[in-house]
Amino acid sequence: MSDEDRSRRVLIVAPVGRDAELMCTHLEAAGMPCHVCADVDEACLELARGAGVLIFTEEAFTSDASPRLAHALDQQPAWSDVPMIILSAVPSTETKSRSFGAFGRRTNVTFVDRPVRIQSLVSAAQTALRARERQYQIRELMDKLEDRVHERDRFLAILGHELRNPLGAILLASQMRDEDGRLDGEHAELIERQSRHLTRLVNDLLDLSRVVSGKIVLKRQVIDLADALRQSFETVTESASRQSVTVEVRYSIEPLPVYVDPLRAAQILTNVIGNAIKYTPGGGHVIVALERDGDQALVRVADDGVGIAADRIGTIFELFAQAENAIGRAQGGMGIGLALVRNLLQLHDGTITAESDGLGKGSEFVVRLPIFDGEHVPLAKTFERAPAHDGEPRRIVVIEDNVDVRELLRLKLRRLGHEVDAVADGLAGVQAIVDHRPDLALVDIGLPGLDGYEVAARVRRSVGNDVVLVAVSGFGQPEDKRKAMDAGFDEHITKPADVSDIESLLSRLPPRREGM
Repeated sequence: MSDEDRSRRVLIVAPVGRDAELMCTHLEAAGMPCHVCADVDEACLELARGAGVLIFTEEAFTSDASPRLAHALDQQPAWSDVPMIILSAVPSTETKSRSFGAFGRRTNVTFVDRPVRIQSLVSAAQTALRARERQYQIRELMDKLEDRVHERDRFLAILGHELRNPLGAILLASQMRDEDGRLDGEHAELIERQSRHLTRLVNDLLDLSRVVSGKIVLKRQVIDLADALRQSFETVTESASRQSVTVEVRYSIEPLPVYVDPLRAAQILTNVIGNAIKYTPGGGHVIVALERDGDQALVRVADDGVGIAADRIGTIFELFAQAENAIGRAQGGMGIGLALVRNLLQLHDGTITAESDGLGKGSEFVVRLPIFDGEHVPLAKTFERAPAHDGEPRRIVVIEDNVDVRELLRLKLRRLGHEVDAVADGLAGVQAIVDHRPDLALVDIGLPGLDGYEVAARVRRSVGNDVVLVAVSGFGQPEDKRKAMDAGFDEHITKPADVSDIESLLSRLPPRREGM
C-alpha cells in the first residue's frame, strides 16, 4: 500500500460481533480503503503509519485503552488533526462528553448513535476524509514553503559570499594609495575589473528574475549567429587572457541566420563561453565551434577543465545548482548563469545540453537555435560600433544626488575635455539646464525635490528639444525605459553609468550650435 493510500485509509476498531466486517464492506464499496484493527493498541500502531479517519465502537475503549489512544494522538505532528468517529449506544451528550472529553481536546470527534444507518456512516466518513485531505494539502504547502525558505537562505548566503569577494578586492585596492593619495594603474584596473564583475552578477540576477516572472521583452531580428559569437568572444577575451586559457573559435563557412534578440543571443553565448573559461585551469583550452545541424544552428563549447560529476550533470541548469557543488565552488559564482541561459534559450525556442566524462575530464555545452526559414531578408548588422568621437568638447549638466557619483562623473568628463556643471537636486538641475543650455544632461531619476521625470517635463516646457536628456536609473526594465521616454528623455542608461556609454552618446550628437 502506498503512503497516499495509507493516509486515506479508515482504521476500524469494533471488537464485538460483525460490526467491523460490515462497516469495512460498505465503506470500501464507497471508495474508502479500510483496515480492521483487533484493538486500540493496533490502531495506535497503524495511526503512526498513516490514517485518514478512525472509527471506534464504544466498547473498544477499555479502562486502559483511552490513555494509550490519547498518547498516540499526542505523538501526531502539529498539523495533524485526525478525525475520529465513535459509534455510541449512549444517547446522552453529557455522558459522551464526560467519557471522551480527553479526545475532544486532541482531535475532532464525531458521535454517531446506534443503531447506525449505513448511509449516515458513509457520509460521516466521507466528510471526515475530506477534512483530513485538506490537512495533507496544508502539510504539503507548509513543506513547500519551508523548502522555499531554505532555498532563500541558501541563496542569500551565496549572494553575500559572491558580493563580498569583489567588494573586498575593491576596498583593499582603494587602500593601496601612495603618500600623495594616488592609485597606480594596476590597482585602478583591479577596481574597474571587480566593479564590472559586480555589475554582471547583479544584471544576471535581475535578468533571471525578469525571465522567470515573464517580464522580459525580446527585440527580435534576423542576424547571422556568427555576429553574436564574435561579440561574445570580444567580451571574454580579457578574462581568458587573465586566466591563461586559450580560446579557439571556429566559425561556420556559411551564414547561419537566426531570429533572436541580438543582445540576448550575445548574453547567452558570453555566459556559456565565460563559464567554460572559469572552470578551465591555467594552460587549458576552450574550443568554440559554430556549425549547422539540419534546421538548427549549433554552438559547441568544449573545454578540458574541471568537468562535471555524473550525479550532478542533470541539475547544473537549475537555479543555484552551483551551491550543490554541481561543478565546484572554488571558482565562485551564484549558480544562476546557466539557469539564465536555459531560460533565455527557451524564450527563443532553443535548448542547451551538457556532457562530461566526469570530474577532471572537461565538459561540452551545446547551444541550439532554430535557423530562420522565412522569406529572405537582409541580415542585420548586430553590433555596429558608434563612430569615433570627433574630439569636440561638449557642454554637459550632471544632476545626481549621490555626491561620490556626481563628483566622479564631473571629474572624468572634464578630463575628457568637456565643460561640466554638476548639481545635487531636481530644482537646481532644471535651473542649470535652462541657464546653460547644455548639449547633454545626465539626469538621475531618484532625485530629491523633483524626480527625474518631472525634471524632464519642466525642461521640455522651458527649452523644448534643444538639449539631449539622458535618464540615469537603477531601474532598467523595459517599462522603466518606456516611462523615461514618455517623460521626455531621449536616452536611458541603467546604473552603474559607464563613461564609455556616455561617450558613445556624445559621439552621436550633432555639432554644437554656434554661440553656445
